[in-house]
Amino acid sequence: MRLIICTIIMAVTLCFSGTAMAIEANYLQCLVIGQEADPSKARTLLRDALNSWHRGMRSEAIELYERAVIADHSVLRHEDHGLAMALLEKYRASDAPQTVTALCRRGFFENILIGNLEESVLFYEKAAAAAQNPSDSQLAADEAKRLREQLDYIREWQQSVIRENRILRERDRQQYIQRTAQEELQNQVSDNSDAVTELQERLSFLQKQEKEVMENMYSSMRNAGRYRRRYYYPGAYQQGAPDPTANMMPEGSSGSDSSIKMGQGTNPYAGQAVEGATGDAALNRFYIYRNRARREEDQLAQIRAEIAGLQRRVAELQKANQELREQANPSPVR
Repeated sequence: MRLIICTIIMAVTLCFSGTAMAIEANYLQCLVIGQEADPSKARTLLRDALNSWHRGMRSEAIELYERAVIADHSVLRHEDHGLAMALLEKYRASDAPQTVTALCRRGFFENILIGNLEESVLFYEKAAAAAQNPSDSQLAADEAKRLREQLDYIREWQQSVIRENRILRERDRQQYIQRTAQEELQNQVSDNSDAVTELQERLSFLQKQEKEVMENMYSSMRNAGRYRRRYYYPGAYQQGAPDPTANMMPEGSSGSDSSIKMGQGTNPYAGQAVEGATGDAALNRFYIYRNRARREEDQLAQIRAEIAGLQRRVAELQKANQELREQANPSPVR
């Protein structure tokens, strides 16, 4: 009887043991994030892995580190001193096994160790295709789908960031172009304002000169008219001051420089009284003042022509400045 009971107990024990082994095998067949969460165990394994790593026991250290990551991947926040890449290289090696477990582990480590979602999805899909057990295949396929959704989201987010950056760059470029254009407009306004100031100074000088030349011209015309009347009406004249032109010949009579400031020889009428100059003496003085008036009239015409040109130029510059200011500040002031 005891033998039968013992046999039954052993059978039950073996049955549960086999079930546990099957569960463990299935668990190891396709590992994904969240399968095991034991932070205490993970920290212990990480400590042992680092000790082995520093003692030069590479294989043991990598195995312990792998178990630590599987126990709880929060150990990844700690410094691994190169263990993470060594573990990944183990599964990336050309002679690495291509079993379902290895494929799932490769996908798992590609994801959590370096965030290589593309490779992770690829190896989970390979594991799903290679798995004989439907549950393992579905598990790997689900993980591949989950990571692909993450990857698609990341890609979409990256594209949105790229678009946003492109928009920002274009906005910055437009602002730079606008700012540069405004600076150029302001520089042109400043240059034009300086030019207007110089032109107005020149205008002020010419207007003063115009007044002086016009007064001299009218004086010469009056004197020419007076001596012209004396020539025709020798008895009708008034006493006056001495004539400064009494000792000059009429301009242009000798073919030399006609400037009144240069004498042209002795005037044969210089001996006659200025107050009573008549006849040829009055005619001589008439020609002197008439030629002087004509010369002053030409000088006045040149001054006025230059004044008119400067005024047009000032008006053009002021109008250009108004247009430039409107371009620089297109929005009306309210």
